[in-house]
Amino acid sequence: MLALVSAAPAMAAERNVRYAKPGNWVLPPPAPTSGATPSGAAVRVVYSDIQTRASEQGDEVYTSWRMKLLTADALAVGNISATWNPAAGGATVHHLNIIRDGKVINVLSGTRFAVVQREANLEFAALDGQLTATLQVPGLQVGDELEFAATVRSKDPTLGDHHFGFSMLSPLGNPGAYRMRLSWPSTVPIHWQASPDMGAIVPQAEGDLTSISYELRDPDASLMTEGAPARYNIRRLIEYSNFASWKDMSAQLWPLFDQAALIGAASPLRQEIARIAAQSNDPIGRAQAALQLVQDKLRYVYVGLGGGNYRPATVDESWSRRFGDCKAKTVLLMALLRELGVPAEAVLVNSNGGDGLDARLASPMMFDHVLVRARIGDQSHWLDGTRQGDRDIARQRPVPYRWVLPLRQEGAELEAVAAGVPRQPDLVEYIDIDQRAGIDKPAKIVARNILRGDETYQLRVQLAGMTAQDADRAVQTYWRQQAGWVDVDKVGWRYDEAHAALVLTLEGTGRTEWKGSDEDGWSHYLFGAGFYAPDNRKRPRDQDQTAPYAINFPRFRCYATVLRLPRPTGDWHWNVAGKRVNRTLGGVAYWRGISLIENVVRSVQSSHSLVPEISAAEANILNAAIPGFNTSMTRVDQDSSLQADVGRPEPMLAKEDEIDWLDDATPCDGPPPVTP
Repeated sequence: MLALVSAAPAMAAERNVRYAKPGNWVLPPPAPTSGATPSGAAVRVVYSDIQTRASEQGDEVYTSWRMKLLTADALAVGNISATWNPAAGGATVHHLNIIRDGKVINVLSGTRFAVVQREANLEFAALDGQLTATLQVPGLQVGDELEFAATVRSKDPTLGDHHFGFSMLSPLGNPGAYRMRLSWPSTVPIHWQASPDMGAIVPQAEGDLTSISYELRDPDASLMTEGAPARYNIRRLIEYSNFASWKDMSAQLWPLFDQAALIGAASPLRQEIARIAAQSNDPIGRAQAALQLVQDKLRYVYVGLGGGNYRPATVDESWSRRFGDCKAKTVLLMALLRELGVPAEAVLVNSNGGDGLDARLASPMMFDHVLVRARIGDQSHWLDGTRQGDRDIARQRPVPYRWVLPLRQEGAELEAVAAGVPRQPDLVEYIDIDQRAGIDKPAKIVARNILRGDETYQLRVQLAGMTAQDADRAVQTYWRQQAGWVDVDKVGWRYDEAHAALVLTLEGTGRTEWKGSDEDGWSHYLFGAGFYAPDNRKRPRDQDQTAPYAINFPRFRCYATVLRLPRPTGDWHWNVAGKRVNRTLGGVAYWRGISLIENVVRSVQSSHSLVPEISAAEANILNAAIPGFNTSMTRVDQDSSLQADVGRPEPMLAKEDEIDWLDDATPCDGPPPVTP
């Protein structure tokens, strides 16, 4: 985790709250409004004010608010807190008052804030050193008004000469006065921008300061764009930065990682490097071994203490203590690869994908993670030391990032990352139903689910850490949820290292559902052999009709069914009613193949998202096609009109029982999809 939170100057730690008047740069709060309060509201906002100043002392954020408590549900407002990084800045409380019947009660005259170091993310192996000042307002009553003001100052010890941050107002519609204000010395080149919904904002001169301000009075809710990618729904946001560009930021962060990646001449890591080098001359093999070393032998712990937000620990320091965060793991992996002759560089990423990052100001706050890009031949390999279980980098799933920022001595611009489509399904559900004893008798069931993805490895770790009996119970619970109609005889699990897949197995018996009669024949709908129609992609008329639609990406799921039928005993033969499906619609490839050979029905069906979003025009094509979308289930019939077992071949299922559903290439892939 790359901690992108406010931090402050390299000075003595400020562990106590100060009490003082606001700085002279702070303006009085906005005037109250007269808008009607919604019936049943718990609280009425009188005003909410955020003022930020960038100066030589760092970035100061002044927050003040006043609220009227209308019901008992609002009393929780009396839990007041302020959080700061003591290695970098401090918190100053200006006032905390109760206004009751027109009288002002100074809460701070009788009580003070308590300061605690909560380490709220300790369970996620994260130490950030943040301090929280907290106070429970005594004597607070329904009908009171409560007002509070405080300033948190921050100046990062690593990037202290730089200013960057943002302010945002809630997109909800609530009565009250709301304001954001940003000011800075007129001599400082601050870049700023506001989200498009805020309209034109004109900077104002205030003595030796320049400022921008945005105020809302009894606002309606922001008009969002339903179904659109995240970049289309940024509202009421002001951001600022004095980095000249992404290239400037890249160049200034580069030395932090480059210096930390230097390995000492007598470092114990030299032995590890020699060991890996002796094992293989193949760059892929060396990169794989280096990645495994970092993932397996360096425990993940985020350490943001003492200015560690952006500055990574050195490789020798991390190796000696055997733990580190994403920065530490990145510099260690980068150092190993360079010593092994594999070109590698650190790249910053946003773990949420970073959609729309290219339209934002250059700021470290846009990133929360860092990893390594290794260049082997003409291929880029994204190596993340914080992951677990990556045993074959050639088999890695595509990264979810839309944009990355490489850290280079000369600087680098943002780079777009093409959306990668997974080569293997994240889920394969295979079931073999042996009905040869008769359709009126319990069938023998063999099921196998194949799971891939980040969560899969964690599930493997959990199962491996259980006793055999407890693991068996856990897998039985899984199958009860997946196939509750089966009477379980045996379950099992294994992790296939070569294919990075968890395989869960089931054996048992169960009755399948057949409809009809002996006179008219019997029919059965095959498991996992029918699609649901895709959802309509529409939004209300008052929203942007030209915006694209985000789809569930990456997603690749496959369902395979084998039904072994008894031999026909009368004037009928087995038939299968169900069409072959092979089409792409709305950015998703749909594929279904069916075969009937010698009384064995086989079906494979998959849906595979190919892109992260579709255009409005593509959405219109999708919507028009939905009424004709094939949602019919595959049906197996006793057909008296057939004079012989005509069968039904499917080339993708020609290998029949020899198909290995763990392979890289399976019938799940289907033939090349057809786009209408």
